[in-house]
This record gives sequence, C-alpha cells and structure tokens, in this order.
Amino acid sequence: MKRPGWNPTKRNRNIGTNKAGRGQDNRLVIPSHWTDFRVFWSRLQNPIHFELGGFTFLVEPCTEGFAHSVTVHDIARVLRLLPHDDVARIRIIALRQPTKKQRILSSVWGRLAYFADFGETEGPAVILEAQRLHCAYDYPKSLSPDAAEELECIRNDGHEVTQERRAWKVATSPAAVRQTQLFRTLPHEVGHYVQYDREVRQAAQGDPDELDRLNDLYFTKPTRDKEDFAHRYAREFMERMREAGECPFEPLVDRFHMKQFGMDPAWFGLSS
Repeated sequence: MKRPGWNPTKRNRNIGTNKAGRGQDNRLVIPSHWTDFRVFWSRLQNPIHFELGGFTFLVEPCTEGFAHSVTVHDIARVLRLLPHDDVARIRIIALRQPTKKQRILSSVWGRLAYFADFGETEGPAVILEAQRLHCAYDYPKSLSPDAAEELECIRNDGHEVTQERRAWKVATSPAAVRQTQLFRTLPHEVGHYVQYDREVRQAAQGDPDELDRLNDLYFTKPTRDKEDFAHRYAREFMERMREAGECPFEPLVDRFHMKQFGMDPAWFGLSS
C-alpha cells in the first residue's frame, strides 16, 4: 500500500539534474573523431601546403563570410624581422578555418602549439584562425584589469569599441583584425615558444633527464606568468620595429603566388 501523498519521482533528488545525465547527450562540445586522436586544431581540411621563407605554411580554405586577414607574405616578413634564434625552431605556420562550435567554445586570434601533428608535417607551430569579415561581440561591462588592458589594445588595433548600457560592444573589420593578428598575436605566440625554449631546451643543455624535469616544471607554471612574458616580448618587439620604421606596413599581396600554390584570393578577403 502506498503512503498518502507519496511521490516515487522524489525518491532520487538527482532525477532531472546533470548528475543523472540530464542534457549530457545534447551539450555543446567540440566533437572528436574515433579514428583520429589529434587535437581539433590540427585536423585541417584540404590545406594548401608549401614552403616560404624557410617555414612550412598550411593554409586551409575559408568558408563563406570568413577570411584570413593576414597574407602568407605578411607573416613571412614579420618572421624575418624577429630574431633568428627566436623563430629558428618554429617550423610550421598554419592558417585554419574554425568550425561554428570551435568559434563558440574556443575562439582565439591565434595559438601556439609546442608540438603539432598535422599529418604530413609536424613540429612547433603558430596557428592563426580565420575570422568573420565583419562581426560584433560584447565585453562585459565589469572588466578585470587584464580584460580592460586587452580591450584597450583592441581599441588601439582599430576595432570600434563603444560603451552600451550593459556591455562594451566591439565591432571588427578586416584591417583591424590584420593589425591584431599580425602585429600582436604572431609575436605573442612566438614569445611563448621563446620562453619555453630558453627555460627548457637551452637550460637542459642536452641532458635528457633534466629536459624532462624542466619540461614538466614549465607546464606547471601559472598561466599568468607565461602570458606576461609573451605580452612583454610582443610589446618590446613592436616598439623596436616602430622605432626602426619596419612596422606596421601595408598588406603584402601576391596574387600570382596565391594562384600558383592553389590559394583562392577570396580566402584573404580579396576579389578572385
């Protein structure tokens, strides 16, 4: 006999909650492939593969509404301006097209891979991501010191920043994205590898046991320490280049080279 007022669905307080698996089948995640265990940003679709300036370039086609805001010749010039020893061990530059889920869950201007496996080629890599040709996004009205500094950098790069009632609205343009990715993101990611190379490979002096120890130690460093080093490296590089009159510079466009290697100028926001 049931007790008066007894409700069997209340026997388990986890019913209908995440602990009971509610929503687990439809949560938004970046999908993985059961036959390919590589990280998502290394699984490029039909990339163009060529050598330029001593680096291997991988350029993924862009989908409609997106573009690579920096050309391969833009990147090659900045890499030539950086100290040779700082970029000598970075072998791959990848321009990739993120998926919709990747943009929602892992949106970045670029990233450093201390080691990347792209299938045909592997090694340390700097990866720059295609961006929407014109888009807008919000920054929260209440900003941490780091977020406030980044917002000011974005404003200085040429993005339109306006204050609204509940948020800061950022409107991008291809020219502003190029400024951000070429003159801030690229040297920033190189800075990450410079710190790793100095504190791990060079400090180990060829001792494999010491190399393993320093490698583990490096990846336990606070993210803030690594970000501070990369920010400082990129800022000091650009200060030197501005004083020398080397940066910033106008876009370097070589349509003949693009078509020679099978790249569509439309991938770079240009007319075909």
